Amino acid sequence: MGIGAWGSFFDKLISKLPIQNRIERWKNQLVDLKKQREELLKGDCDDKKAMRLRDINNRIDKLNELLKNKAQD
Repeated sequence: MGIGAWGSFFDKLISKLPIQNRIERWKNQLVDLKKQREELLKGDCDDKKAMRLRDINNRIDKLNELLKNKAQD
C-alpha cells in the first residue's frame, strides 16, 4: 500500500464519520440553549437561575450573530 492509498483510505473513513462542521455545531448549541431556557422559565426564579438565564441569552445572541454573519458570506 502506497502513500496515496493510505490517503484515499483515510478520506473514505473520515467521510463516513459523523463529524459536525462549525455551523451545525452552532445550530445544535442554539437548540440546546433554547430548551434549557424554556426549562428555566417554567420554575420559580432565584438569583442562580437569573444568572444562568442571562448567560444563556447572551450565548444565544452570540450564536445568532455568528450564524447571520456566516449566511452573509
